Amino acid sequence: MSDYSGDEFMDEDYDDFEYSEAESENSTAAAPATQTTHQETQGGTYGGTYSADAAFDDDDDDFFGDGADFEPVLGGLRKKKPWEVDFTVYDINELRAKENAISERLEPMLALPKETTTLLLHDFSWKEEPLLESFLVDKDRTLARVGLSDSSQRPQLESGDEDFECGICFCGGADEQFLRLSCGHRFCSDCYTTYVGAKVQEGESWRIRCAAPKCPVLVGLEAARLLLDGEASERYESNLTRSFVKELRTLAWCPAPNCEFAIECQVPQAAWAYSIPTVRCRCGATFCFGCRLDDHVPAPCALVARWVQKCKDDSETSNWIKANTKECIKCRSTIEKNGGCNHMTCRECHHEFCWVCSGPWSEHGQSYYSCNRFEEDSSKNARDSVSKSRAMLVRYLHYFTRFDNHEQSAKLARKLLAATEKNMEQIQREHTLSWIEVQFLNDAVDVLSQCRSTLKWSYVLGYYMVSDNQKIIFENNQSDLEMATEYLNELIENPISDDGPSIEQFRRTVIDKTTYVRTRWETILADIISGLQENRWQFESE
Repeated sequence: MSDYSGDEFMDEDYDDFEYSEAESENSTAAAPATQTTHQETQGGTYGGTYSADAAFDDDDDDFFGDGADFEPVLGGLRKKKPWEVDFTVYDINELRAKENAISERLEPMLALPKETTTLLLHDFSWKEEPLLESFLVDKDRTLARVGLSDSSQRPQLESGDEDFECGICFCGGADEQFLRLSCGHRFCSDCYTTYVGAKVQEGESWRIRCAAPKCPVLVGLEAARLLLDGEASERYESNLTRSFVKELRTLAWCPAPNCEFAIECQVPQAAWAYSIPTVRCRCGATFCFGCRLDDHVPAPCALVARWVQKCKDDSETSNWIKANTKECIKCRSTIEKNGGCNHMTCRECHHEFCWVCSGPWSEHGQSYYSCNRFEEDSSKNARDSVSKSRAMLVRYLHYFTRFDNHEQSAKLARKLLAATEKNMEQIQREHTLSWIEVQFLNDAVDVLSQCRSTLKWSYVLGYYMVSDNQKIIFENNQSDLEMATEYLNELIENPISDDGPSIEQFRRTVIDKTTYVRTRWETILADIISGLQENRWQFESE
């Protein structure tokens, strides 16, 4: 049972945090970013980057130097944390407005219709400078590579004549309407509508080409919109928007199920080695913009990819087999020891050997239950291989066990959040507190979840980090955060009893511990991001 006296982890403990050679002001250097975040609220939009709201006591300034980094929140804006990046969240209508704005900006420069400009931008992945350069060098070639021409003729449905015959259904006559593209091919409107509608159903958008075989000319936006209506038209516009997001490197769809928001993040890929581009959608999902996985701060995407693959493949299964079984020297069959005797006989080839040194049993004389031949070359290599595999397995299990423990604890923290809602209602009723006054429990659970995630991924950093003095400092800081997190977790899980502290004492203790743990969390994150930027750590290649 926890003691709620509030003596543990107080202000004097702030000095325990270990810094490497980088000072605190250097460790809070912001990662590169180029755009202000906008997140919608009920009353409109506000600027700023997403993170947990920070609350700090006056004494916290001693922990962070002069406290200059912690500016008050004014007008919804506050100073960005070192591990935060700028991003913008868009809905479908905002994406289309952004797409139109880019097209309208280039339209007068190219002196082309807006629809043609948009098609060129699609083909150049919305990279304006390469498009302008190519267009100025060779206008006709730039248009032709997309399947367009400089023709001023706009697509429209025309009435047929006596000589018209559709090349698809072979119907014709003056009563038929047809569509003619710049290539001169013409087909009846019904066939063209069916053709374009089928392409749209397959997921196509701006790349739909003329219905004539091997014709490279694009149907184009105007013609497609002229032919389609209703659900087919809506799907076509949706496909265009999805193409826009897919082609623009700085845009990505939120990976949450059934979410239709897209996020823009302009952190360059080269910066992902030290700046983890974690973004949060309006739907509440938090993920890494770089690899589309869940939030994995503070581990860079490259290390996370290696770790995830390692956990999926059979590398550690192989290590377990090597550590707990041996191969017959003669036929290479895998043998597991099931008794205490070191005299092994292969069931496949009946070769007899020593389990300890893997040498032939015939060379062991009367040493039937022990082996004293540890330094002979015939057995040393075999023992070294087993020892190495066993050491690799033990090391992996050390980090994976702690990684998995924090992952499971994070899941329990989410369940704790649901239970906390009920506790807050109970405290309100029994102690006549307002809803705002019981938010301290909610804040504590939020901080716990953040710390669990950070600790979980910090073990991935530790696994690949080369052992040196910098790693010792890292592990000490990791241990401090882990200890503080466990204490806060235990504190809020224990129920309030009549013989325990008063509700005010409990509330004050939880608030103090939450503030302290948040401070630890923010500091270790700032230090890790600073260390990644400064190449303070070396990571093993395998």
